[in-house]
Order: sequence, then structure tokens, then C-alpha cells
Amino acid sequence: MTMTDFLSRLDSVRARGTGRWVARCPVHQDASPSLSIAEGAGRILIHCFASCESTDIVAALSLTMADLFSDAPTPHGHRPAPKPVKIDRITLAFRFELAALDRRLRVERIIAAGKALNISSLSDTELDRALMYAAQAQTDVERAKLCESVADNLRLKAFTARDYARKERIA
Repeated sequence: MTMTDFLSRLDSVRARGTGRWVARCPVHQDASPSLSIAEGAGRILIHCFASCESTDIVAALSLTMADLFSDAPTPHGHRPAPKPVKIDRITLAFRFELAALDRRLRVERIIAAGKALNISSLSDTELDRALMYAAQAQTDVERAKLCESVADNLRLKAFTARDYARKERIA
């Protein structure tokens, strides 16, 4: 079933962005639209904020749950294998670098706060808490190193793959 066909069966349909709509739920007395409809990958996604079940909603529209899925032809009775997602290693490496930077900045703030402490005026509970933060800072340093290492490995793999592809084009 197409999205247009599905939406034509509902009342008070309003667009809420690209591939998203709201409408009155056909299961309960709906004064304002509480049924959310969205386009998924080959399917129609529905959710009633009044907690109506999806099976009840499609039944009220004289449909079945199978009608929410597109009728794309499948060769030889099998669904095509999904295409693998291409990983952008450079972007992923950048995200790991940001995570490492975030941890290192947090460590610097904890160390600066620790240097400003007068431990003789702290109670045992406060001292334990300060030591816990110092231990967390040490863990953050180790995690930052790990994130930086992962980022370096991702960049190396990206550059190696790019050089390999360049050599293949030349040959």
C-alpha cells in the first residue's frame, strides 16, 4: 500500500515534516490528532499517543498489518540483500578525536580544581569524593588515549584504502 492510499483513509491529516504526518486515530474518539504516521524503509510506521494498538488501528481502517509494508517485487521470491553501509572513516576518526578532547578537557578541569583544594579542611567524605574524581580523571586520560589510538587507526585505514584505490586506477 502506498502512503497516499493509507493517508486517504484517515481524518484530519496534517503534514509534520518530510515523510511525517498526524491524523485522528480511528480507534478512539480523537478530538485532536494523536496518530503519528511516518514513512519507513519500505513500510508505514504508525503510533497512537493515546496507546491504541497498531493492530486495532489497521483493523479499524479495514486493513491488515501486512498492508503497512510496500509490495516491492522480490526476484525469485527472495528479498534483496541490504547494501552494506559505507563507513566514512575520516568522519568517524574526527568523532573519536572530539571524544578524546572532551575527556582531556574534563581532566584538566578536575586537576585544576584539585590543585585549589585545601585537603586539611575536608571531611573524610569530602576527601573520598575528591579522590574518586581524581581516579575518574585517570580513567578519562586512559580513555582519551584509546580514542586517539582508534582515530589514528581509522585515518590510517582510510588513507591506505585511498592509496590502494588510486593505484588500482593507475594500473
